[in-house]
Amino acid sequence: MFRRRIETGEWALNQQIPTLDELAEELGVARATVRHAVGFLENEGLIGRYRGRGTFVLRKPESEVWLDIPTEWEELTESRPGIAMEWLDCIVAKAPPAPSHSGGHVADEYQFLRRIHRRGNVPYLIANSYVERSIFKTVGKKGFTTTTPLRILNDHLGNRLGRAEQTVTVGSADVEVADLLNVSINSPIVILKRSIFDQDECLVYESEGLHRGDFVRMRVRLR
Repeated sequence: MFRRRIETGEWALNQQIPTLDELAEELGVARATVRHAVGFLENEGLIGRYRGRGTFVLRKPESEVWLDIPTEWEELTESRPGIAMEWLDCIVAKAPPAPSHSGGHVADEYQFLRRIHRRGNVPYLIANSYVERSIFKTVGKKGFTTTTPLRILNDHLGNRLGRAEQTVTVGSADVEVADLLNVSINSPIVILKRSIFDQDECLVYESEGLHRGDFVRMRVRLR
């Protein structure tokens, strides 16, 4: 809500915003809740707090919606400039707990990757993925740091690449997701699940991407 006020100009550039007590009274919520929400804006660099003066708007968000969910394989393998990635986990795993698309069979072993993606220091995506272990060992962690997983699969498998499916749903942020993405609990989250198989119908890649709902959209040409 507060981010939206900056986007629309309700809170203009260099304008002093209301105090925490004033916002809490306006919204009928606890002061701690408002402090938490305002902290997200400060982490994004949208506002600045100055002792003895108050809190002021420093800049507008770069864009309200900037990430289009790809609907073509060629788009999926393209790199996006200006994206920073941080590793949260990288461990060996037996198999994805529940593949999101039916059919095929699982491999003997996978590498579980968990990463958070940022644009302009703003976290927008938590990416949880399982990569068939032999592919990960060939490419290495460094390869997955500098190149998108689907680009790696495309280059590594070539004409052995088989079926690829994705499903988009909308959910809400739990406590952990809200903390990692700097959003409020129960904020809308776009959940993007992908399954990639080889020509033998072996699941070589399974992922779940949790995107901030205010950053993404999906556009499909109907005619």
